[in-house]
Amino acid sequence: MNKKVFHVLRVILGLIITASGAGVLFELMPMPTFSSTSANEFMKSLEETGYFMQFLSIVKIACGLALLSNKFVKLALVVFMPVSINMMMFHIFLDFASIMGALMIFGINISLLVYYSQDYRAILKIK
Repeated sequence: MNKKVFHVLRVILGLIITASGAGVLFELMPMPTFSSTSANEFMKSLEETGYFMQFLSIVKIACGLALLSNKFVKLALVVFMPVSINMMMFHIFLDFASIMGALMIFGINISLLVYYSQDYRAILKIK
């Protein structure tokens, strides 16, 4: 694929995760309501911890800003991967009806990791 396509994907992912992290952290948008009771109960439990949603928001904002600024992109993609995997798992097991957003984010994250795969080879070598 063209280098410009990956630039656009990096910016799109950066915008999405920065905006969603800031929206939750600064209470700019309400927590979404899901079609399944289990999904809503799970999200409510995470909110009731008193720390998890704020922590997750800070991680999303940090990774998003790294992607937008084109600084520490490869690190941000690795740090954000468990978040995007968990988003997919949440929707697969608790709210499959609204999986499209998580699927898009996961797909972009994977695509960018593959694009930069040469840069990860040194840390993935078995010694």
